[in-house]
Amino acid sequence: MKDAVIAELLQHAADELRHADLVSNRIIQLGGVPITTPKRWFDHSNCGYDEPADPFVERILEQNIAGEQCAIGVYNALLGESLGKDPVTYNLATQILQDEVEHEEDLQALQEDLKAMLGRRA
Repeated sequence: MKDAVIAELLQHAADELRHADLVSNRIIQLGGVPITTPKRWFDHSNCGYDEPADPFVERILEQNIAGEQCAIGVYNALLGESLGKDPVTYNLATQILQDEVEHEEDLQALQEDLKAMLGRRA
């Protein structure tokens, strides 16, 4: 399962980088300044960051599913804030939300497969 999870997370990382690019460009378009210092990201993060201290695949999946669920909540809130006010941001949030939901589903499927391999109920 480790190789399947690595492949999935590498794809998700590429998607998250694309999301960051989309969001930072939208911030600039709206006249803002994106936060570019990683240390400051932690101060302004909606979802925080759990260090992957436990390398067990099951724990990595749990952490990443929780992260995706938080991101889904953030983009749902952004949809509510931008609905009828800012169609460009609304469409951007919709696009990213679709990816985040897909990420969550992919990770949950891997988690279910792992539990089946370990003889646990999903």
